[in-house]
Amino acid sequence: MRPPDKDAAAVGLDAYQEPQKAQRNYDDPNARSGRSASGENCSDAGDNKILCAEVGEVGDLTKEQQASVENRLRSTRDAADLVKWCSDVSSGVDWFKRTEACMKKATPIYGHMYSKLPDGQTILVGTATFASVIQIKLDPQSTTFQQEWTLLPVEFIDFEGKSSEWGPLTVTPKFSCEPQCSTSGPIWRGFPTWTTTGTDLHPAVATFTHTASGTDTSDTSTVKMTWNWSIRTPDTTAELNQGEMGSSTPDLDVRCDKVADPAKPGCVFHKYKPTWVMNFKKTPAAVAHAWLIQSKLPNHPGSMTAGKPMKYPPKADKNQHNRDPQKNRDVICPSGWAAKNGHPDTTVVTDIAPNDTASCDEFAYAASYNSGGMPTSMDGLNEVASGDACVQSYATRVKQGEWHLYDDERIAGPTWKEVCGRSSMSSWINTTSMASFSGAFAAGGKYHLLDADEYWVKFPEFAHCDASKATVKCTVPKP
Repeated sequence: MRPPDKDAAAVGLDAYQEPQKAQRNYDDPNARSGRSASGENCSDAGDNKILCAEVGEVGDLTKEQQASVENRLRSTRDAADLVKWCSDVSSGVDWFKRTEACMKKATPIYGHMYSKLPDGQTILVGTATFASVIQIKLDPQSTTFQQEWTLLPVEFIDFEGKSSEWGPLTVTPKFSCEPQCSTSGPIWRGFPTWTTTGTDLHPAVATFTHTASGTDTSDTSTVKMTWNWSIRTPDTTAELNQGEMGSSTPDLDVRCDKVADPAKPGCVFHKYKPTWVMNFKKTPAAVAHAWLIQSKLPNHPGSMTAGKPMKYPPKADKNQHNRDPQKNRDVICPSGWAAKNGHPDTTVVTDIAPNDTASCDEFAYAASYNSGGMPTSMDGLNEVASGDACVQSYATRVKQGEWHLYDDERIAGPTWKEVCGRSSMSSWINTTSMASFSGAFAAGGKYHLLDADEYWVKFPEFAHCDASKATVKCTVPKP
């Protein structure tokens, strides 16, 4: 592998935060959509007509209709759009990241107009079909956040065959949040009223602002959001003719707190698992060690592919067990271990750090419930008695510009049934490899991790490597 580069640029972590599918609660008996029962959510629309609101199934739109909606939505996006990646993800699914959500399962919605006959029966006069997308943008350093609702007509049908207008039709979102959460808005881009002759298909976008007012030093409370909407014609007598689009539980509840920094309360979607990427260009040996242990060991700490997230404990006064992560490190890497027991061919980088010495690097990280040093009694996932039970390796420079990670041949080779890794390497490489973790990523970073929050660890430079063989050989970067 390449030598360490002390001047390597920081990793752009945002590029590795892939949208994940979100689940939210619907209030209907089948918990599949907000579809209302026949005859519910209806109001007198005057002139012996009844107007009903309904939320449809995700698959109600045809492929042709959905493609048309996607194309039209892309053409209406502008710089004010809250979530820039929303048009790039598939429809029929709610997607989210740590501070953003793109809810494309909020489609379609309907307005049905019925005519009441003298004998009490009703006949369908017209139907309005709308596609909608809800976007949410949180702020990890503020308890004020925004929602944006894009409403796009798909079609209007006149079943009387007279091409007569049975509208105009006004659609109004009724978004709210609780507890101790205030809502203002909406502010509209485009007016939310349409003729129903089929020629008026303009989009309308409503922006709401929410503020969580009950934030304290607890991380147990969350803000729950609900999404409703109403339709009416000028003659509709009832104030609300409401359709329900469900609530944010379980994945889209918003956690707002000031646990990590009392001076900077913020909000995140805490069910989203962010992705941490180590800086390979700066500290390749540490990254190689972490990749090897994650890939080869059966517990695969931090692997998204294996579905084994890393679990974060902050400093002692911020985690439920009052456990100092340094105590985990003391189990795997006791003080002075590298000097006394590390491989003699361990290479230090005195050209970068003149006083550099050998150091002990562990994976999974000491600041994780996955660490071999975290006791099972404190929810530790991989407890071992000492680092002697881990896979042993060392990082060495074999020639100028070329480094290798080798297993320690002084002891028996790994069985690959171990649950942790311990490697002797440069102290500068070891400490620098995680120097930005807290400030850029975890408790103090934009992903706002609190105790027991889960995250992924990814190694993009090693994507071409095959860890399936007993002896692992890989050249990185890929030749």
